[in-house]
Amino acid sequence: MGLHRNRGDGLRHLPPRPVQHALDRAPGGGATQVGAQQADASPRPAPRPTPKGSPPRVLILFSDTGGGHRAAARALTDALKQLDPACVVTVADPLISQGPAVVRRLAALYSPVIQRSRVAWGAVYHSSNTKPTFAAIRAVFGRGVRNVIVDLVEKNDPDVILSVHPLLNHVAHQAILKCGRPRALMTVITDLVDFHRGWTFSRADLVVAPTELARKVALRRRVPPDRIKLLGLPVDLRFRPPAPGEKRALRRRFGLDETRFTVLVMGGAAGVGNLLKQVRVLAWEPEQWQVVAVCGRNEKLRRRLAHVRFATPTLVLGFVDFMPELIRASDVVVTKAGPGAIAEALATGVPVLITGFLPGQESPNVDFVVESGFGAFTPRESELFDEVRVLAEGGPTWQEMSRKAAEMAHPYASADIARECLLLAARYRASAQTKR
Repeated sequence: MGLHRNRGDGLRHLPPRPVQHALDRAPGGGATQVGAQQADASPRPAPRPTPKGSPPRVLILFSDTGGGHRAAARALTDALKQLDPACVVTVADPLISQGPAVVRRLAALYSPVIQRSRVAWGAVYHSSNTKPTFAAIRAVFGRGVRNVIVDLVEKNDPDVILSVHPLLNHVAHQAILKCGRPRALMTVITDLVDFHRGWTFSRADLVVAPTELARKVALRRRVPPDRIKLLGLPVDLRFRPPAPGEKRALRRRFGLDETRFTVLVMGGAAGVGNLLKQVRVLAWEPEQWQVVAVCGRNEKLRRRLAHVRFATPTLVLGFVDFMPELIRASDVVVTKAGPGAIAEALATGVPVLITGFLPGQESPNVDFVVESGFGAFTPRESELFDEVRVLAEGGPTWQEMSRKAAEMAHPYASADIARECLLLAARYRASAQTKR
């Protein structure tokens, strides 16, 4: 997608930057072996030497039911390759891409349902989040998905199966039992506070909790304390606080005013939500700030916004692969209560304004943001405008939110999680060699 800047004085088209990642080259989410990624200016952990013998092998299971699972899989893939370039990482979607036909059809309904009826999704989520219903779901659909995972395990022979999806943990354990040699099962929870009971499988070797609140939920659901680690939510390692002078340099790069308070309005990868109304209320009249609107893959919305002559300087973007740089260039992020977007803003040390949430797993995130002090809940456009006006004054409210965000930031969570994964791989590989 190209970049468009609308300042009321015409439209300028900037050269597109292609998105290049192995997971993007496999949009269907099929099993994909991932190599080392291109170098980035972000600080990186020192490579971990590969133990003697064959390199560690990791199978990451995700599904495209929401962009957060794919983003977590991508972040962990990159972190594993940075820590150990010899590590063989396979990424697969056993639900939508490779699962049985009925499972594929049901899983593919996720995006249409949340876009058309969030209330309906809330009902589905809560009804499935009970012991009897979840057991019934596993009984009906588990066997077909398990067979897909068994096939993946037999083909790729992983030392660790790492799951970033709540519906794949129990069936992954069953697949391990059917495939002979010892292998580790690692679950990385990608919801911040409360989450579906599918995440908490007590037989997993390691369950990674993103927050202390999430760790307590896992404990209440009888995951053994020694199998839970509080390591943060995995985000791309490029999400980090800006270096001195970097914020202004990035604004120059994007054609923005270096000194204006900068508001980043995000619609997620799909470009859903009330982004059009939010940008209009922030940019229709001349204001002291500037706006960056990211429409994701919603090309219709991008074109519509790009041709509006806003009185406030506004940069309109489609789907981008430089979100870390955009957040570092910004002073506040406006988004719905998705855990990934919140974690990315936190990793960068930028306050968050929450405009809405998905009933079910996202609703507790609103209280988490507000009570932690690094953001506010602004569901109405008028409330959003008033909050931005207060923050743009640069007074104690924005300063305190920024301080809280910096305190809670965990930009290297992906590296910490990847390190634990490699330790598990070494342990299980040694166990397998001992039993031969």
